[in-house]
Order: sequence, then structure tokens, then C-alpha cells
Amino acid sequence: MKKPKRSVEIVESFCGWDYLIKLVKKCRREVDKALISALFETGGRVSEVLMLRKDNFIVQKPFLVVKAMPVLKRYSKIGEYVDENGRVRWRTKKKIAYRTFPIHMEEPLCPPLLEYINKIREGRLFHIGRTQVYRIVRNLDENIFPHWFRAQRASQLALEYGFDIHDLIDFFNWKSLQTATHYSRMGWKGLANKMRR
Repeated sequence: MKKPKRSVEIVESFCGWDYLIKLVKKCRREVDKALISALFETGGRVSEVLMLRKDNFIVQKPFLVVKAMPVLKRYSKIGEYVDENGRVRWRTKKKIAYRTFPIHMEEPLCPPLLEYINKIREGRLFHIGRTQVYRIVRNLDENIFPHWFRAQRASQLALEYGFDIHDLIDFFNWKSLQTATHYSRMGWKGLANKMRR
């Protein structure tokens, strides 16, 4: 039987700091703790997080600023062609994009990431592959996957900081409102907060 495809649509709202802290504490190695923290705090795709270097981070209290984090999955259209079925398709080429954004240093997952960054002399933070990242995450909880952290971050920013769609687009460097609405859900708690008088 084929497993259903995992999707960020299963994220109804932010899971809460207690659960995320528990995941980090379950990690045996310091590098794994930093990896889980980075997946959530940056809201990056696995490949983007694996490309992070020590010099991508600057401390400007009370923020840890992530500068020039690579953004993947960006393409520009360079032409079109007709495929063998007669459908018009676009020719594309990869486009280089970067994002710069703050992480509040008082967030509970910032310290394990910052401690690890401070121990690295220079270069890349993580010397592992995508498959190993999936294994690390699956060992913590078989019901989550690396991209789940991205959706959790979007939901947390909306719920706790009141980020609206435009703020999320700036934070993640998304190109459409549709992407922002796909990822961010405040759940009933967020809606209830907005109803307070």
C-alpha cells in the first residue's frame, strides 16, 4: 500500500514551544539539536538549511540576524516550447535569491543554534545530506518531516507575533499570497486572540 504524500496542509496551527523543546532535548548530538533549531527558526527548506554557513549569522541583540540565506526553487522563464502531447511548456533557468531576516534570541530554540554556531570556526554549519536529515527528524517523531518545521514557523509567526500575509512573504521571501496562505494557520487559538476585547 502506497503511503500518502506528506503535506504542510496537515499543520492546523502552531504546535507550541513545549513540543519543539521536547524534540530538541531528544537529540543526542549537539549538531542535531542545532539542526532541528535551524529548521524551525529559519523556516528554511532542508537544502537551504544545509547550505548555511557561520558567516550567515550576526548577533544584533535582541536578534540573531540571518543574512543572505539562499532561497531555492526560484526560476525565471526564458522561453516556451510545445511538448510531445502538443502542450505549451516553459523553458526555465534557476535564479539565485537570498533572504535576510531576524530570529528573536529569547525564543526557546535560539540558544541551541547560537551555541553551536559559536563553536564552529568557519564554513558550513552542517556536513550531512538530505537523507540523513530526514532520518534525524523521523527518529524524533515518525509523524513529522523536515518541511513540517517550515509550516510550524509560519504558523508561530502569525499566532505569536501577529505576522500578516505580507509580513510572512517578507520573512520567507515568498512570491505569492497563495503560498503564504498555504503555510500559515493560526488555528482556533489565534482566532480567539483576535476576538479579545
